[in-house]
Amino acid sequence: MHGIRSAISRRAIPAWITIGVLALGSAALISAGAFATARHVPADVAIGEEVRTPTYAVTVLDVEVTDAVEEQFLEADPGETLLLVTMRLENLSDATIGVGTTSDRISSRLVGTTTPLLELSGVSDQRGTRAWHDITSAAAPLLQPGVPAEVTVAWRVDSSDLDSGIALEVHEAEVHTGQIILSSDVVTWAQGEQVARIGLEVRG
Repeated sequence: MHGIRSAISRRAIPAWITIGVLALGSAALISAGAFATARHVPADVAIGEEVRTPTYAVTVLDVEVTDAVEEQFLEADPGETLLLVTMRLENLSDATIGVGTTSDRISSRLVGTTTPLLELSGVSDQRGTRAWHDITSAAAPLLQPGVPAEVTVAWRVDSSDLDSGIALEVHEAEVHTGQIILSSDVVTWAQGEQVARIGLEVRG
């Protein structure tokens, strides 16, 4: 019996060695990040190309820099420039949303928040955002479900940033539902993963 046990033990040694080697190899791979989730790389998109997310679609149509938009009573301060981006926006949800405002208890946060879905990169600061559909109207644009609309968004940017390669970053919306006053529901589109980067080809 002693001889049988010794033979079994000797045959079992290679299996234990194999398991140990595999465990050490897996630990090394994990520490090196081999099993980490691949980081999503935003797509580079040109002006005129559509970016489509589950809740909205956007196409940049035109980009302009100016010192003032008289119809909106909007004027740049010293050292500032107004960056105007005209885009086609389509609401892919089933409820009306506002651009820079809340509509039907839905806060889309497309622009005009600290973490907007449409966000400039290549600027030291983005502030004083304003959006309009009709340049003669002060009302914030509303987007009906499934109806594309042309909207212009104005950002105040430092004039020194115009040659730094400004781009529009497009983020997916993370839709959250929460409770507010009197237990009414409010839906918030929070900034999610960046899916695209649209170079605005701005020059000072």
